[in-house]
Amino acid sequence: MNKTTEWATIGRIVAPFGIQGELKIRPFTDIPDRFATLEAVYLSSDYSRRAIKGIRPYKGEMLLLKLEGVNDATTAETLRDCRLCIPADELAELPPDAYYQHDILGLRVFRLDERFVGVISEIMPTGGNDVYVIKADDGRQFLIPAVKNVIKQVDLVRRVMYIDPIRGLLDEDAEMVNSTEEEDE
Repeated sequence: MNKTTEWATIGRIVAPFGIQGELKIRPFTDIPDRFATLEAVYLSSDYSRRAIKGIRPYKGEMLLLKLEGVNDATTAETLRDCRLCIPADELAELPPDAYYQHDILGLRVFRLDERFVGVISEIMPTGGNDVYVIKADDGRQFLIPAVKNVIKQVDLVRRVMYIDPIRGLLDEDAEMVNSTEEEDE
């Protein structure tokens, strides 16, 4: 496929499953049958096209995927943590004020008064709404709920988001503990 193609990540290979080359995947889509409607996906390692030979539900939101050319556990293991992509022009159209995760990741976040907060580094799905992990320049991380009373504007062209954080969201006590810090200090 053309190297100038824009790619959209729709899932990640978590681990091999069994000895026949099936792959356990975590989908990054809210469209329940998204993988069932696809003929192929592209592996993020080299954007090689792989035909989908089978798909079935697994525990929770996980899926089991069978790809062309992946016929044993050894081959499947080499694909661990690989992202599954499709050309961006194959994405389903979303309703207004809905965004794909790849659109949100990397956005620069500002308060309404133009003070820079950080960059969205991760999206954590929760039961009610997503939570954006914003990484500040000084390494601190903040959790911001993806709700309308906090997220005021998303500008995908300029790659910015404006927020009006409720009291406590950006205070020192709202900082996430870095996973690399020792808890017994």
